[in-house]
Amino acid sequence: MGIVDRFLKFLQSDRIGEGRTNSLMILVRYVDCISILLHFIFFVFLTVRGYFPANMVYLAACGLLIGIFALSYFVKRSDIIVFLVAITAYIVCIIAGPYVGWVLSGYGFMYLTLMLLWFDSSKGMVQKLILTGFIAAVICVLFGVRGANLNIELSNQDYVIMLMVDTVIMSSSISMAAYFLCKDNVADEQKLMQYNAKLKTMAGVDPLTGLMNRRAIGEKFEELLKEETQCITVAMGDIDFFKKVNDTRGHDCGDYVLKSLGLKFQEFMKDKGYVSRWGGEEFVFVFENINGDDAYPMLEQLRRDIEKTQLEFFSHKFSVTMTFGMEEYSPMFGSEEAIKKADEKLYIGKESGRNKVVY
Repeated sequence: MGIVDRFLKFLQSDRIGEGRTNSLMILVRYVDCISILLHFIFFVFLTVRGYFPANMVYLAACGLLIGIFALSYFVKRSDIIVFLVAITAYIVCIIAGPYVGWVLSGYGFMYLTLMLLWFDSSKGMVQKLILTGFIAAVICVLFGVRGANLNIELSNQDYVIMLMVDTVIMSSSISMAAYFLCKDNVADEQKLMQYNAKLKTMAGVDPLTGLMNRRAIGEKFEELLKEETQCITVAMGDIDFFKKVNDTRGHDCGDYVLKSLGLKFQEFMKDKGYVSRWGGEEFVFVFENINGDDAYPMLEQLRRDIEKTQLEFFSHKFSVTMTFGMEEYSPMFGSEEAIKKADEKLYIGKESGRNKVVY
């Protein structure tokens, strides 16, 4: 394990206090470490540029922040309020001192820690409001007493460099905190979206055959009409003498037939349109951008394939046939009327001998 991995493991090591984890406190440690880095960079920069004794203020700040960091391993329940008060106190000392002032005091970390307080579910609303009001009052007093300017003489170039460093580090800290605080919510939201999508899919699928159900094919038909599809052909298919299959071979065999034909229909319609189980042994086929004249030979070929297919259920071999009724959609009537007309032609086919396509 490398040095970085060991350090990260050290940051994340913590007690579990009174039924809750200390994930927020671990995040505070990350923020504290970044704050230490910021003040140490300022110390080195000011030292190299010859700003004395202002550089020592930042060195002292590093010491205070390291003390705050160490405190996280000893404070009972790793109380975030203790850290917030400690960080506020150290910033107040820097701002009120004679060398640094407000602008480059690292006060942004106070706001960041305050934000973490509001994510701490162990604190009551009253506690959070009181502490927020206290911090806001302290900031207002500091503005009034010290103003917003630096107390040290910096060249414009040095001042800009320090502001840039402060901006980069603060932006990184806020992004890191936001990531840690939001990742679980984002993950939960993504799972919820996936679950809802799954539910929506399940609501539109026939559980036995895996085909669209009656509601789903109706919605798909309406979508095609809104898209102004060039032409749509509807077919209603019914398994001939299906009740006899159930009565003689049992309902399990009937389910096997429905599932077997469902797979065949899916393969048949994969580049032609959509198919659904309408109910019982009836199926609806919606041909997209295929007129009745072109759909008829396709459906006739499917009818012949079904007739020739040998089904086998527990060593019993048998075959079934299907009758189809077809209707080409017309703007003169709606989707329900098209399906109704296809059903009427299906009835004609069953009355005239079955095992045929009526168009």
